[in-house]
Amino acid sequence: MSSRKGMIVEKKMANVRTTRWVLPLLLGISLGAAAQDTSQSTPATPPAPAPAFGQNAPILNPDNPPLSGLDEPSLQLKTASRSFISPALQIGESGDSNASNQLGGSKAEALSHILGAFDLQKFWPRSDLFLEYLGGGAFGDDPYYARQLQAVGLESVMRWRTGQLTLRDGFSYLPDGSFYALSAGGLPGYGIATAGLGLGLPGIYHMVEGSIGTIPRLSNQAIADVVQAINPRSAFTVVGAYSDSHFYHNTDDLLNGDESTVEAGYSHLINRHDQIALVDAFQVFRFPDIAGGEIYNNVMNIRYSHVISGRMSFVGGIGPQYTDLRYGGSSTSWSAAGRAVLKYRFEHTSLLASYEKFTSQGSGFFAGADTQVAQASVTRPFGRTYEAYLEASYSHNKRLSQALAVPGVGATSYNEGAAAVILRKHLNRAFDAIAAYRFADVEFNVPVSLGGTTGRINQRQIGTVALEWHPKAVRIE
Repeated sequence: MSSRKGMIVEKKMANVRTTRWVLPLLLGISLGAAAQDTSQSTPATPPAPAPAFGQNAPILNPDNPPLSGLDEPSLQLKTASRSFISPALQIGESGDSNASNQLGGSKAEALSHILGAFDLQKFWPRSDLFLEYLGGGAFGDDPYYARQLQAVGLESVMRWRTGQLTLRDGFSYLPDGSFYALSAGGLPGYGIATAGLGLGLPGIYHMVEGSIGTIPRLSNQAIADVVQAINPRSAFTVVGAYSDSHFYHNTDDLLNGDESTVEAGYSHLINRHDQIALVDAFQVFRFPDIAGGEIYNNVMNIRYSHVISGRMSFVGGIGPQYTDLRYGGSSTSWSAAGRAVLKYRFEHTSLLASYEKFTSQGSGFFAGADTQVAQASVTRPFGRTYEAYLEASYSHNKRLSQALAVPGVGATSYNEGAAAVILRKHLNRAFDAIAAYRFADVEFNVPVSLGGTTGRINQRQIGTVALEWHPKAVRIE
């Protein structure tokens, strides 16, 4: 009996061992058959073709755009490309040590301001559109003291497989000095109408310049920038720019002028971080108040950049410029033109430092000037709700024509310096409280007369407190 049970147990164990081998074998055969049936019923998918270099070319990467163009490397984190409209409003009160912004100073005065901004951001498959309107006014103790401020900015990008065209335009009507005073609190909006530092020819973003006095000024700057890749690492660029400044009332003191610039360049990406470029440009400065007064300027720049996406970017360029002054006769000279821009993002702090040397319109004071500008700014958040911003700038401007017979103020040079501290407190998602202080100083080498006042130094201190409302952007997709 026991032997019979042993035979039964042994037989069952043999069946189990057989099942262990048979089941995997049947499963493999079934899968193989299924795969064979599938391959017979569905044709094999051909390998995907290699992508055209177009927008996949490293030279067209927005994180490290062509060095001979106008776009600059960004250290900001990438965000979703969403279309939206966004309003903003700022109301503030300022104490101004020189409210009339006159030479020699004037009485201190309290100023109230209200500024509104409206931004549009729209994306299509092959084009982008950015628009901004910034407007408002400043009002003083005197019921007759009122200054309007208007600015409009546009940026439009159109792309094709191997390049893009970018159009930029900035238009403003404002009394000089007022925008600088109110910007001590940080302007509302995204800053399209008051575009800051970019790449390109040294000084191209200083084409619309300021002056001292209470004279309203109409300014416009238009720029077209074309990028065409010729292979994945190289691209040609062409830039055309035009700006003009017109001063209203008492224009005998200041010079209207316009500037035209054309530049062509070649960029080559050495590796993922390094790029070199060569740029050649031609500029014409015209001063309608001077019979035959023009300046012709030829500039060549060799540039180098080192970019680490999201962390650091350095751009440097230098080269010769040949200047021909036409004031009834002709006077030529050689000099250097260049720029260096460093951006660095630490864990909690962002730093920007720049230096530029270029030929400028002369800010209404001179019929052309040799200008050097140095700027630095630091941004740092404190905790979750505070943000501090510090900035400092200095410029030296030397009259190109030393002959005082040429119209303009009776000086041969002037220096301008400014510093500001801005503290923002994020009250909630829609409101910020702002406290700011700004100091500005302009010094001529000799006393000059402007707007009915005479002096050598203009200083201005402004303290501002403001409340800003910026509701959640409204998507329009």
